[in-house]
Amino acid sequence: MRLGLLGGSFDPPHFGHLHVARAARDELALDRVRLIPARQPPHKLGRELAPDLHRVAMLELLAGDEPWLEVDRRELERGGTSFTYDTLVAIRAEVARPGVRLFFLLGSDSLIDLPTWHRAAGIVELATIVTVPRDPTGVALGLARIEESLPAAAAAIRAHVLPVEPLPISSSQVRARVLAAQTVAELVPGAVAAYIERHGLYGATPAGASA
Repeated sequence: MRLGLLGGSFDPPHFGHLHVARAARDELALDRVRLIPARQPPHKLGRELAPDLHRVAMLELLAGDEPWLEVDRRELERGGTSFTYDTLVAIRAEVARPGVRLFFLLGSDSLIDLPTWHRAAGIVELATIVTVPRDPTGVALGLARIEESLPAAAAAIRAHVLPVEPLPISSSQVRARVLAAQTVAELVPGAVAAYIERHGLYGATPAGASA
């Protein structure tokens, strides 16, 4: 079994997340990809996220009827700061049988910071790190940091850079569009856009409410 893991705040999830998950599935021959929403990402401690139940609901809508795509709620249920190492340990114990490989999908901007993550050396032992390019410079800088700080993992990480053209979409862009009462039809699935409006997320005027 080959299992892909894509974590993040997903605040909200968008077509860029789906694009990465599909590209990883196809390129790495993954059986499944798990979307893992963070309770509180260590690098976003100063920002309040949308309530967990809404982020999970939007992820379920993003996944739709795709049998290979699933939402993993373990970080939300665990509470506290969401450390990737703890999540990988739990998943590894859950699928502790021969032939199972974990592929952790990581943006090149996050790859640069990976050596500073909680128990980074343990992370690269528990899963194959797959870099998702944001830009060529970011990939090069990230790999240079890995060579310097995690040399034992450098060759494996260098061999797993996902050959995918990233979509120029971010969650902050979606939130800004919603707040400005602009369409997000090209950024998120219609069901996610309707959910945001229905629940008045990110400053949206709830459906049926007066402006």
